[in-house]
Amino acid sequence: MSPAAHPHVILAGVAMVVPLPILDDWLSRKALRRALQADAEACGQPLDEATLDVLTEDRSNMLVGCLRAAIFWPVKKLFRTVLWFLTVKDVIDIAARSAEVVAMARIARERGWLPGRASDVRDAMEVSFGRHRWSPVTRFIMRYPRPPLGEPADEGALGGLLQGLRKQAGAVPMEEMFVERVRASVAGELATALESPSPG
Repeated sequence: MSPAAHPHVILAGVAMVVPLPILDDWLSRKALRRALQADAEACGQPLDEATLDVLTEDRSNMLVGCLRAAIFWPVKKLFRTVLWFLTVKDVIDIAARSAEVVAMARIARERGWLPGRASDVRDAMEVSFGRHRWSPVTRFIMRYPRPPLGEPADEGALGGLLQGLRKQAGAVPMEEMFVERVRASVAGELATALESPSPG
């Protein structure tokens, strides 16, 4: 990950400190968007606004989100006061997730999947996070293995911190799942195109 993206990834996690449920998610997504663009620009592969929209859009139902905000705002405010550990866990988890999203986006750019297959890339990200226990805090408590990343160390203290969080989150199997998912989407689309009767 480019050092230019590091502070934005950290901010994506720190946004969880904001006590308003909708605002914290919005600020976190904004920071992630800037991280994705900063890393892409540092590699000479800037992403257009439409691609960034797909990679960072909130896919939750708006009505459900508003109801959740109304119900959980007082609970979250109480938890921040009494159970501060949960807020710290949110900050660590979202920073780790954001760092991994940036890493997956870099993989997708290197393989030529971005910007053209942004929807497939986002779908693969969601599946990978959904099927993998990725919370660094939970994995630390449960003593899950931490496979080495097999990549050069990131520069600086923030780079080392974020790389450590990705390692703790189990980035290696998650990225393997991500790549296989996008490949399956590409292969399925190709097979459909080959099976379609030619015009005339």
